[in-house]
Amino acid sequence: MTPDDLSQVGKRYYKNFTLCTEHGAATAKCFWPNPLAEGFITGIHRQFFSNCSAEKINWEDPPDKILITLILIPVLLTMAMIGLVVWCSKRSDILV
Repeated sequence: MTPDDLSQVGKRYYKNFTLCTEHGAATAKCFWPNPLAEGFITGIHRQFFSNCSAEKINWEDPPDKILITLILIPVLLTMAMIGLVVWCSKRSDILV
């Protein structure tokens, strides 16, 4: 199970819990959210999700061949477009 899958499962259960709490508040004829309900949810979160630390993603540069390609493609396209504009501007016979 990937971290994304675990995140989706956690979100689904937390959403279900929130919906259940909202329904309970509506059944008890109290407005939502209120400080008591918020305190209850915060307490549940502290009890069950206290150790859900976010995993830090270790970003790394791509391999040199890919990095050089990703840099050179826009540079070469820019140079080609500049060359095309200069070449077309020197050919005044196609502009008329």
